[in-house]
Amino acid sequence: MFKCVLCENQFTLVSNFCDNCRVIKNIGNCYGYEEIKDILQRVCLRDGKQQDYKIKKEISSNMGDSSYIEKKPNDKQVKK
Repeated sequence: MFKCVLCENQFTLVSNFCDNCRVIKNIGNCYGYEEIKDILQRVCLRDGKQQDYKIKKEISSNMGDSSYIEKKPNDKQVKK
């Protein structure tokens, strides 16, 4: 039994990669690992400015959310 060399979480019986990581490896073989790395950095990672924007957007969208529940002093939950 081997630990997956990419994710290091899953175990596999005969290969170096688990099923999910093998898919990632195959995509890398087709499109190139540099291209995949660039796409992941552009799409998945956020810089400080993007993080601030996302935080402000989440806060403002939750302020008007009708499912927000406010606790009263007597600990009963009521909808705002």
